[in-house]
Amino acid sequence: MSVAVVAGVGPGLGSSLARAFAAQGYAVALVSRNASSGEPAAREITAAGGRALVVPADVTRPEEVSAAVARIRADLGIPAALAYNAGGYARGPFLELDPAAFRRAFAVGVMGAVYLGQALIPDMLRAGAGFISVTGATAALRGRAGFAPFAIAKSSLRMLAQSWAREFHPKGVHVVHIVVDGQIDTPKLRERDPAPSAGSLIEPEAIAAAVIHALKQPRSAWSHEIDIRPSVEPF
Repeated sequence: MSVAVVAGVGPGLGSSLARAFAAQGYAVALVSRNASSGEPAAREITAAGGRALVVPADVTRPEEVSAAVARIRADLGIPAALAYNAGGYARGPFLELDPAAFRRAFAVGVMGAVYLGQALIPDMLRAGAGFISVTGATAALRGRAGFAPFAIAKSSLRMLAQSWAREFHPKGVHVVHIVVDGQIDTPKLRERDPAPSAGSLIEPEAIAAAVIHALKQPRSAWSHEIDIRPSVEPF
């Protein structure tokens, strides 16, 4: 059974990604800072006959990433896929932001991907095949007032994904960067806005379906960047 690692699992997109990989026959490691974040999706996967392992780890700490990967290899096997969905979100007027907000956003949004990439890509290269999806945002393409920490992290993550793709596509590792242009429908968002405009939210299952579509692409026609938005979103 192939193994997928989903980093950044909560009740929204991370859980949808985990369920989507499980539906394709993958054993799934659900990585998040808090074990409780991944447990509901893990229960769903196991109830459906799949294999799931909840692995608590702070992706900003390389020693925790190393320990998490060691546990995944021991309990599930060598990962063939990584979905990097962790992100550090900080917003506010630039002159009022604590510089720590920038460091945290970059540590979660970029360095966590660096640590996991360095831990997992060597096995993919030895196998001659692998898959990595990276959850991006419109902020990776243009900065907005009040979103400087988020934009810095997401644009840097996009450059990391491009660098990975140019280095590892020829060696069989498919890297896809997903530009999410719009708000994802999550319980937290619904609490903040119980009645969003019709059609304005992106279903996390739909994003996960796009990732699985990329996963299945033949090597002669790999996508690297896919942008996703609801039909009502201006762009």
